[in-house]
Amino acid sequence: MEGASRGQERGDTLWRGLAALLFIVLALGCAVMIASMVDISQTPTCHDVQFNGATPNDGECFSGSSLQKTLSLVLGFPSGALAGIAGVLAVLFAVTGQRARLTLTLAGAAIALGVLSIVVGSV
Repeated sequence: MEGASRGQERGDTLWRGLAALLFIVLALGCAVMIASMVDISQTPTCHDVQFNGATPNDGECFSGSSLQKTLSLVLGFPSGALAGIAGVLAVLFAVTGQRARLTLTLAGAAIALGVLSIVVGSV
């Protein structure tokens, strides 16, 4: 019985180590998504620059439509927030071994929203 117990402890240690790695990935993803969304929100569309006289601060404009920009922001900000929450839960899992399913669900939702935000903004 002791051998099975040791094997389970090694498996738990592996999952907790992966949770720590997941935290690092999610923290980076959170920072990148929030920074990108802030940058996009402050950038005028190219249509606004050409026809409405908007002047971009850094000389760049968002090449998509205003609808694309809005959808990208609506999907991107929650993606960053969910990644941050999932990162905190990953640390909680690494410490306590609880809430693994919630952590993975939120991480998956953050990734899905981030991918949708990128696809919508680049089409």
